[in-house]
Amino acid sequence: MVNQVQFTTKVNRIPEPMKANSISNVNNENGLNLNYVTIIQGRILKGVGGNYQILLSDGSQVTATPRGILRRQKISPYPGDIVDLSSESEESEQYSIDNIHERKSFLIRPAIANIDLMLITVSASSPKPDCFLIDKLIILCYKAGISVALCITKADLDQQDAIELKEKYKEVGIPIFILGDCEENSQEFDEMKNIMQGKIVSFAGQSGVGKSTLLNKIFDKQCMDIGTVSEKIGRGKHTTRHSEIFVYESGLLADTPGFSSLELEELEITGPDVLKGYPEIEKFESKCKFADCRHIGETGCAIDESKINPERLIRYRQYRKNMDEIHHYDLKKKNRYEK
Repeated sequence: MVNQVQFTTKVNRIPEPMKANSISNVNNENGLNLNYVTIIQGRILKGVGGNYQILLSDGSQVTATPRGILRRQKISPYPGDIVDLSSESEESEQYSIDNIHERKSFLIRPAIANIDLMLITVSASSPKPDCFLIDKLIILCYKAGISVALCITKADLDQQDAIELKEKYKEVGIPIFILGDCEENSQEFDEMKNIMQGKIVSFAGQSGVGKSTLLNKIFDKQCMDIGTVSEKIGRGKHTTRHSEIFVYESGLLADTPGFSSLELEELEITGPDVLKGYPEIEKFESKCKFADCRHIGETGCAIDESKINPERLIRYRQYRKNMDEIHHYDLKKKNRYEK
């Protein structure tokens, strides 16, 4: 079964088409017996209702459905996946997904495969930035080997809040862009576009922070619906219903559904994984008295003497304690069953 965290095997960004010759009486591993099989490769752009939109290397797109064997093996295709397709003839427009290539990265939430860069999108003020969610997304990306950047939108509504949020994350060491409908933010918008070149990029974050608006601005046209922020609950209303990838210059861009919560314990995150998501804390490890210091207040921990953002430190310690306790409980339960 395809691993749901990370693969080290590299895959082509948009693979060259591979077409088989006429094959008579093929009995392949899927149990098919076809007189003619056409095989090509492509990348999934989106999937709705069991039908998947596939991008081919010549820029054309086809629709395909997974073979029954994939469903029986509980292997699901996701946007970003590179797949092998087959049809019964060169003239046929009905394609089947026969195989999913190994993934170099995979995120369960938002569900998307093989991305190079995640742009965590957060609003300067409306809705209020959810730093808990930002930290969790950084943890997930570092675990999966995905590069991260932070995009702070709606800075024209509250430039000071945007600057303060950037200050909180400057020690993380990731690119941070302050964006808004004002001239002073235009240079940062161009800088953001530059780091996206040649990559498979995903936007992720809360609902209502402006992910779809940002995509429309990048493409310079209306390609996504734009929602509003609910005055009653202070959160955005969902406009993106499914993950979808768009072709952009030399790379690919993905828009994903916004969400308001993300539980690390459901995503197989461990205590050491949490630390990877806080590189400004990890770099102080050598200064702690004990090598196995978890930086949650132990004697001899050097973290309290650092200049790490105190809010980030509080969240780290909360996540670290929770994940370590869950791991300890799981080990006790496993040992009890093995006796």
